Amino acid sequence: MKTIHLLSRLFAYTATGVLGLMMLLTVTDVFLRYFFNAPITGTTEITEFMMVIVVFPALAYCAVSRRHINVDLLVSHFPARIQIIIDFITLLLALGIYIIITWQSFLEAMDVKTTTALLNLSHAPFYWVLSISLTLFCLSILALLIEEIIKFKEVKE
Repeated sequence: MKTIHLLSRLFAYTATGVLGLMMLLTVTDVFLRYFFNAPITGTTEITEFMMVIVVFPALAYCAVSRRHINVDLLVSHFPARIQIIIDFITLLLALGIYIIITWQSFLEAMDVKTTTALLNLSHAPFYWVLSISLTLFCLSILALLIEEIIKFKEVKE
């Protein structure tokens, strides 16, 4: 589980770095456009690709650090063991859904041959970033499931 935590943190740092680069690119493009009437060609396409690198690699870190949105208005009033069971079922359903999404993203990544219109950049590397990031996300959900099992054994009735 420590490996998953470490990998997810590394992916999150990568996403943060790309977010900084994306902000720098946007500010530079706006500055050049308004002051010199010379925008950076393909900024929109590059920013779209950067969004894939910002969003998906950060999912696993969000999960393992338990910083995702959690609405427990009703569940918080249940006994601890029931809360753990509900969390376990929720994580199990999420894992099942994301395994299907990950599998389909790998199939899509193997077949993609499209490129961008302006810069002629291939979409394929970004499909692979998506697929690998979703795989790490599935592993992080699996780690959370294991933690819930351990927590269930430790909680007394």
